[in-house]
Amino acid sequence: MRDVERRVVVTGQGLISPFGWDRVAAHHAFVEGRTGIAPIRSFAVEGLPTNCGGEIAEFTEKAGKAMMPPKLARAYGKSLKYMARDIQLAVVAAALAVSDAGLAEGGVDPTRFGIDLGAGLISTELDELTPAIQTAYAAGNGAFDFAAWGTQSIPLIQPIWLLRYLPNMLACHISIFMDCQGPSNTVTQGEAAAALAIGEAARLIATDRADVMISGAADSKIHPLSLVRMTMLGQLSTWPGDPTEGCRPFDRAACGWLPGEGAGILVLEERDHALKRGARIDAEVVGFGSGCDAVPGGLGTEGRGVEVAVAAALRDAGLQPDQLGLVIAHGSGVPAWDQAEVRGLARALDGARVPVTGLKGHVGTSASASGSIETIIGLQSLIEGTAPAIRNCVEPITDQLDLIVGAPRPLPPDRPHVLKVGFTRLGQASALILKAQTTAA
Repeated sequence: MRDVERRVVVTGQGLISPFGWDRVAAHHAFVEGRTGIAPIRSFAVEGLPTNCGGEIAEFTEKAGKAMMPPKLARAYGKSLKYMARDIQLAVVAAALAVSDAGLAEGGVDPTRFGIDLGAGLISTELDELTPAIQTAYAAGNGAFDFAAWGTQSIPLIQPIWLLRYLPNMLACHISIFMDCQGPSNTVTQGEAAAALAIGEAARLIATDRADVMISGAADSKIHPLSLVRMTMLGQLSTWPGDPTEGCRPFDRAACGWLPGEGAGILVLEERDHALKRGARIDAEVVGFGSGCDAVPGGLGTEGRGVEVAVAAALRDAGLQPDQLGLVIAHGSGVPAWDQAEVRGLARALDGARVPVTGLKGHVGTSASASGSIETIIGLQSLIEGTAPAIRNCVEPITDQLDLIVGAPRPLPPDRPHVLKVGFTRLGQASALILKAQTTAA
């Protein structure tokens, strides 16, 4: 972000993943090659290719409340009836990030305090709509009766139903709880959403429209409807062996992804504002780019959107590819998508041998949240000087990229920049570059 005077730094981080909510411990779990994939416990899975995912079974309403400062915990408890699981994850992760930034008790002009979040499609709980749907079918003697739906079924649905499932409600609840009176926006661009939101939030600070922004994303795909959608779209892993090995990014035997859930929230702050209040600075947002394949059917085979987004982020940061210390790839485990990403990323890096890893083999895909969760782990990798290997990548599909496979990789201390890449099945791509505050930096 060289063309603007105001610099944007990260002063707080909130992470919730299948490896818990301590980012240091979570990073160690990734480095050790552990899996967060296990049989789903919250509902029965039958008739689908897999019954496993990156579920955070320990994250309950009670556990979430216990993680929050008392004042926020009281407000959170009163509002739970309006919150789907995705919203709960976002609110708690935001509270963790704001506390981590030292802003739990204020310290920022609320009119200069905003929020920009990524969010996804929130699936309704089946028992909330089932009686209404059954009533319409009963009225039609087995066929769906639309007239009965309007007159008999809709009155059976709770009036607050929609408030639990609108994707903008993640930002709404957080802004109310934390008195964010500044800019507010929600980005719904699937796996690209988190980086797009963080990039937009950084721009708002850089152009003097806010001093502090809450950004990142939360999402949960541990839901029967999500698994059905993934199956119908041909995305869900069909791995016949150990299900914890079902998501295999960049591996020749890749056969789809696994569902996951989680949240990654950052507190972004204007650098001088942070320094004046003595805040700890974890990183600086230095580059951002977006792109799109722009071909019929969405994602193309050549990864053009990825190439455009990464090239734009590098220009924005004023960096050459060989100055990057680490790339956190999208690495979905869907074969065609991985191939497209390899092609686009290889062209953008232009032969530079930058270490590339991916994290979905450990925890599955939390869709919109993946970008921010993986950014947080990427930052921690640079801070600690070690990046995790791509789990389940046994036979890499390419040698065009310096994929980290087999064992974790020590990282050079003099290259503190991490690039996070994300894209969607419709071809929307995002790229974000952060400079970690390592000892060498």
